[in-house]
Amino acid sequence: MVCAVSRVLPLLLLVSGCDVPVPLPQAHRASEALRTCAQKSGKVSTIDAAVERLNALPMPVDAPCFVATVPRPLSLVSTTGIASAQPAQGRTNPRIFLMLEGLVVSVVPAGDGAKLLEFGEWMTPTRTLKGELEVPVLAPLPRQAPYEHALFSRPATTCALCHRGEEPHPTIPDGYVSVAFKPQPRTDVKVSELRAEHEACVVAGDEAGRCAMFHALFDFGDVRDGAFAADVETFVQ
Repeated sequence: MVCAVSRVLPLLLLVSGCDVPVPLPQAHRASEALRTCAQKSGKVSTIDAAVERLNALPMPVDAPCFVATVPRPLSLVSTTGIASAQPAQGRTNPRIFLMLEGLVVSVVPAGDGAKLLEFGEWMTPTRTLKGELEVPVLAPLPRQAPYEHALFSRPATTCALCHRGEEPHPTIPDGYVSVAFKPQPRTDVKVSELRAEHEACVVAGDEAGRCAMFHALFDFGDVRDGAFAADVETFVQ
């Protein structure tokens, strides 16, 4: 008989039709690497502050290391949307927006999108200063790095391909501000789904790859569903 294991885990994994219960793994603790990153935790509310945080972390710095440092409780908006320079890879690897105070940072656990950290710093209730960085970060970054990486050709960024109304920031060279968008509701992925992916990583004892991102999200405090403001436009794919 093939035993079916429930994905929802009680104190013991009860295996249907089997005589012997399968014990849970030992109590989960974040990896030493992520715990080292989390020692630098604190508020990140601007793109400049994000660069400072990355520069303060042990190199090379990957996206999970950065995520481990942001404050909790942490609100998330996640999407299966693929019309982006940082596309999701389905419901199990969505594009995840970290809704920080004054700043939105987006990450993806796997796929081409996992190679980027993307930033949107709120300039008005509906417009953001855009920036992006490749990860891992191998050496200290200059302040201009996120803006220069987002450039397509002066005076425009790759963000302008989707975000209309792009205008230069008045004081930041190569910084551009444009309309912000929120994902289509039909593409939403709830925190409960992300938490299930984390639990699967814990059971598998997997600390690397995409699982490192789920550990970075869930191993350091409360995570909850967030939302963009009502007056932020919905992206039309």
